[in-house]
Amino acid sequence: MEEKFIKIDPHVHSKGISRCSHVTCEEIIDEKIKLGYDGAILVNHCQEWYYPEEEHKNFIERVIEDFARGKAYADKKGFRFFLGLEVSLNAPHYADWLLYGVTEEFLRKTPCLYKLSQKELFALCEENGVLLVQAHPFRQSPCDPNFMHGVEINCSDGDLDKIPLVEEFAKEHGLLLFCGTDYHFPERTYFGGIYIPESCQTAVDIAEYVRRDWKVRAFYEGTEKIFTATRFKGN
Repeated sequence: MEEKFIKIDPHVHSKGISRCSHVTCEEIIDEKIKLGYDGAILVNHCQEWYYPEEEHKNFIERVIEDFARGKAYADKKGFRFFLGLEVSLNAPHYADWLLYGVTEEFLRKTPCLYKLSQKELFALCEENGVLLVQAHPFRQSPCDPNFMHGVEINCSDGDLDKIPLVEEFAKEHGLLLFCGTDYHFPERTYFGGIYIPESCQTAVDIAEYVRRDWKVRAFYEGTEKIFTATRFKGN
């Protein structure tokens, strides 16, 4: 039987954790359902200016608690809600990193993630089957392609003109191309995301699905494309 696919937005933030967000998990879910999405990945910010290193464990518990509340609401609505994280690093230069395939256990056992370098974070993700994707890479500048799995097409209005640059960078280095809306504000609605199999029940399932063929099927700007990470294909 042919596999059924669903639409998700893999880049949303809730104001319970991300200070820049103006929407709750419940509001995100209601809005995404209205727009025709079937699911979303909550990637709240993990940043140095949010909390000192010694409070990392407490912060992670808040991330998990906020997600759990959203997941409970999503389940009632028949909406898929997945756990992720966006980590801001300063080495080798400032950049934001989307982590896909994390679990509560992974978040609880790992060190303060924003203290790591890109190379260290990539190694940690590789050890745990987590995908590391540079968010909106041309807001700053793309990082070392040798220590990431992919880059993101960001569908917010300040990034749409950078899509050709992101596509070319991914193609040049054989990387995955994800796509998301970076949803923060109720009055700023963008459309874009990825397709995943309906059988995916957790963020780990999504990462394993992508790693199976190193492919992502994305939709944005009225188009759909399949991107293959040639660098990892066959690994």
